[in-house]
Amino acid sequence: MQKRWYYILAIAFSYTVAIFGGAFASGREIMQFFGRFGSAGFWGAMVAMAMFAYFGMVALITTRRWQTFDYKSYAIRLYREFLPEKVASKGFWLFEISYLFLCILILGIITATLAHVFVAEMGIPYGLAITVVAGIILVVVTFGAGIIRAFNFTITWALLLAAVVVLAIVFRPISGDSWSVITSGVGPGGGGWLMSAVLYVSYNLMGVIMITSLAEPLKDRVGALLAGLIGGIGVGVLVLIEYVVAMAYYPEIVEEALPLWFVCSETGSSLVRFVYDFILTGAILTTGIAVTYPPVKRFKGLLVAKLGAQKETLSGFLITLVLILIGLGLSTFGLIPLVAKGFTAMGWIFTVVFLLPLLIFGSRAAWTKASK
Repeated sequence: MQKRWYYILAIAFSYTVAIFGGAFASGREIMQFFGRFGSAGFWGAMVAMAMFAYFGMVALITTRRWQTFDYKSYAIRLYREFLPEKVASKGFWLFEISYLFLCILILGIITATLAHVFVAEMGIPYGLAITVVAGIILVVVTFGAGIIRAFNFTITWALLLAAVVVLAIVFRPISGDSWSVITSGVGPGGGGWLMSAVLYVSYNLMGVIMITSLAEPLKDRVGALLAGLIGGIGVGVLVLIEYVVAMAYYPEIVEEALPLWFVCSETGSSLVRFVYDFILTGAILTTGIAVTYPPVKRFKGLLVAKLGAQKETLSGFLITLVLILIGLGLSTFGLIPLVAKGFTAMGWIFTVVFLLPLLIFGSRAAWTKASK
């Protein structure tokens, strides 16, 4: 029983921290997809919470039913729910190209985020900071799913504890200002906040893809449902809290490269900034691991076939290194343009290639009697 709950929570936490990454922990994503709409962003955050929870449950229930524990087999099986087998296999390539680009884009964004913080906060050279983070990601991903589940299970507790410390200090003096902005209806009119929330969830469904790669230990439908529900609600709560905290500084905060770092700096507390730096670093590590592991799992077998079974660890290392290096190249474009343009574009693409198939056909498969 204890082992069962460990796996449920480890996979749920992996879902949460996969999305709680550099762009999220910096506050940049929250401003781009929720905060810039002012008070309406509150409802966008609520919609996002419901969607994350729902899609987490559907993905884990279906991956357990289909026994598809890598993103290739899962995506092809999902496509077969509405396409002929040959067409589904070909359609998968559109999904894979989109997914790999998104993984590399995220690696570029977390690189830019880390550079902003380390240069501004501690004066650490860019190259050294990236080398340390890349080294940790390389080690954890190279040794596979077991260490990733243990790493995410452990670091999530530390991140949540640190978040409680920061938010308790930051939120208390500004909460009144935050709620006054939210309740006053300040912000642009129209329904753009709803589509923005959908796009945010859409590209962040990479977190769903990640947990399907870790889901082998989930032996029953209820466990899969709980892992998806807990992880999805966890993501939504973090989105909502960060949005509320930032609203005390609306609209000026919308243009900040690192909005949450700005909020913590406004407290004047070195403890808050130190703890926040820990949160951001941990978030970057977990995101880097989350986006790197599924492609490594997908392509490692192909490389092992060429290098030999005894080179499995080396194969994982080489694939991880290549992904990180390409991400470093993207990081030169800057954090704000990457989040605003890159994530928005990927949101539209993933709505077509993954969100809608998962919503319509994944849901049908998850809730039919045959899936029990």
